[in-house]
Amino acid sequence: MARVKKNGNLSGTIGNIVFVNDGERAFVRAKPDRVKQTTQTKAAAGVFGLVSSREKTFRLQVLRMLGVPAPQYFAAKQRARIRKTVTGDTGGSAGTGTGFGNPQALAGFSFNPEMEWESCTNFFLTFEMESNGEMKVHLPELKWKNQIIPVKNSSSAVLTLVAITADLNKEAVPIKEVAKLELEISGTSAVPAQDWIFPVDAAEGWLLIIGCLKFGAPNQSSVMKEAFSAAYLWTGMLMSTHLSTFED
Repeated sequence: MARVKKNGNLSGTIGNIVFVNDGERAFVRAKPDRVKQTTQTKAAAGVFGLVSSREKTFRLQVLRMLGVPAPQYFAAKQRARIRKTVTGDTGGSAGTGTGFGNPQALAGFSFNPEMEWESCTNFFLTFEMESNGEMKVHLPELKWKNQIIPVKNSSSAVLTLVAITADLNKEAVPIKEVAKLELEISGTSAVPAQDWIFPVDAAEGWLLIIGCLKFGAPNQSSVMKEAFSAAYLWTGMLMSTHLSTFED
């Protein structure tokens, strides 16, 4: 409904026409078309909201645990990966038959697009789930400039491997550190080959092993603090009776 203002201009709407006043200017425009929501579009919006909320809670905890900043576009890219783990009846509303299933889509995903894991490392880990419920990770010998590819001005690096459990099907997205291994590598200090073994308790949710490589220099600059690479190296789904595993 339109009405006449004190200055003589019209304000409001008549049919599909909208009267707009911008200071001394007055003009008209057509009403924007309304998008008709269908059951499918409403469901998609619900799933998107669920993924966005859980991913944010999950991401903030993981970044805090690793002690690394959030690189540009990381959130959007990880959100897209986590969206691929959604299983169940996505034709209904979010939360009804919809859940976060196998985290296979995360395997190999890098945190820092400026320093992809493959550009900073030249080694591969092997993973083996033992019958007694222990995870065995075999690390080869790590040498500076051979298995560890240094970035400009760096003189050392700290490799951190952390195993965590996470349950995105719970609103609070509980995360627990299962095991952690830190190794220092430099031109004068190589790391011998070894096995990293830790127990894995059967539970609901995901088991994720993340690798994080932080570079350092004698005079640590603000730029060097951004010199890191991290990635999901192994992903698995914890269940009460067995552990489904996925490797990159």
